[in-house]
Amino acid sequence: MDSWDIHARAALRLKGEAYNIGLSWERDAERFMLLLEAPFGQGVFRIDSAAGGPYRLRLPDGQVFTNATPEALLDDVIGWSLPLSGLEYWIRGIPQPDSDFSRRIDSGGRARSISQDRWAIVYLDYFSEQPEPQLPRRIQLSRDELTLKLVIERWQQSEAEQEPSD
Repeated sequence: MDSWDIHARAALRLKGEAYNIGLSWERDAERFMLLLEAPFGQGVFRIDSAAGGPYRLRLPDGQVFTNATPEALLDDVIGWSLPLSGLEYWIRGIPQPDSDFSRRIDSGGRARSISQDRWAIVYLDYFSEQPEPQLPRRIQLSRDELTLKLVIERWQQSEAEQEPSD
């Protein structure tokens, strides 16, 4: 699955502070769009890119920033970053290509954990009612003083990738 629409809740712990956020992520070959929604109406951060162009970050106050990677964009603007380039693989339970990794798998062949690029990714639960491949439902990522716990509420395959119906 290379294209998706995901809705998730996330708990972010950074340097002893905790934040709860909503996450909506649409990705396909032509488009990347990630919405991070802060609780209690504090605003929506939007990161998007079209056809491999630069990434744009739109802040709740309307300011727009750009950079070549989503990680550099977040780091430049807010001073810390999420591993979005790796996460697009890890969220599917697979390691990012072209980078060393170690992995533990369960008896069903699903990832239990991946260590890559100094990140520790632990798979806590999978959607069991899905046909193959089973996709992760709860994931924890940790590195240095940052921990992100994701609970994916809904995985939806992009319409361009869905099998035609009879």
